Parts: sequence; C-alpha cells; structure tokens
Amino acid sequence: MTKPFTLFITPSSPFARKCRIVARERGLMDRIEEIDAKLRTPANAVLAVSPLGKAPTLTGPDGLRLVDSSIISEYLDRLDGAPELHPDGWAARWRWSDYWALAEGLLESLAWRTREFRRPPAERSPSFIAYEGERQARVYDWLEANVPATLPRSVADIALAIALDYAIYRFPEEDWRRGRPKLAAWFAQESARDAFQATLLPLK
Repeated sequence: MTKPFTLFITPSSPFARKCRIVARERGLMDRIEEIDAKLRTPANAVLAVSPLGKAPTLTGPDGLRLVDSSIISEYLDRLDGAPELHPDGWAARWRWSDYWALAEGLLESLAWRTREFRRPPAERSPSFIAYEGERQARVYDWLEANVPATLPRSVADIALAIALDYAIYRFPEEDWRRGRPKLAAWFAQESARDAFQATLLPLK
C-alpha cells in the first residue's frame, strides 16, 4: 500500500532532519515515504510537485504541499491531535520560541558559512566567514550559560541538537564542546535519542 505522505529530503540537510526527527518522535513513519530529492540536478524529484524544488517538502492527501521545515514539523506534530512538541500555552510557547529562534538562527549561520567555503578560494569573503564564526561562538557561549534543561522538551530541543550536531559535522576542528561542559552534557543526552540516531548525517 502506498503511504499517504511523501517527505522529500536530502540526507545531509539539517532542516530536513528536523522534520524527519519529529516524524519519528511522533510515530508517523508508517505513513510517510522519505525520498532523496537529489537537489540541483535535472533529476530533482521535488520539481514535479513544487516549483521551488527545495527539501524538505511534504505532500499528502487532498493536495497538501508544505515547503518549510518549521511548518512541516508543526503540521506533523499536530497530525494526530494535540501537539507534543509545540506547546499551545501562551507563556510556554513564547519561552520555547526563544530557543527555537536561536537554534534556527544558528543553523542558518552554519549553512551560510558552509556555502561560503564551497566557493573557489579567490571568491570567498574572509570577513563574512569570520563574522559568522563569531556569531556561532556567541551562541555557544550563551547556551552554555543558559542550557534549556528547565523547559518542557519541545521542537526547540530538536532544532538545537541538530544545529549543534551540524556544527560538529561541518566544522569538526572548531568543536564547540571544548570549554562548554554543560552544553556538551545536554547535547549528549539529546543526541542519544532513537530518532536522532536514526537520522545521523551521512559520512563525508
């Protein structure tokens, strides 16, 4: 039987990984088919359903098409009723939204810096690379002093763990864990979860 939902991904995308972890945390994988979209090639399967050709993209019954990792994650969390990873309470929502925005900003910064390093050396901007590196270090330092251990677990924890793992994946020589024992301990606990381990980034 064909599964009702299709999630177009790229295995190395941290944004797609967020959706993949939420789907697994919520027990939805029996209804979701994951397809490697192979972006930036004529074989990009997403182009058949979305002109953006981006991953993640989720399609489903009644013409459903969602093209944003945050929107997809919330949709999946609410698919079977009350959400478990997106608190509905006013105060709780704004408290975890701060961490979620921080995680998303960190992910974007890491992605921008990664793309800059893919440019030919003569076309790279050293000042841009340094600026984003400094931004990332500030985030790590802030998180070390404000580990989100007292908040109810939410999608913010998933996004933050993904961002921290992506930093290790792309910039292992910088290893943010050095000198940040509280954040490292939090990350070790979050990254041990089954859904995180089931979606590990591919070997480079």
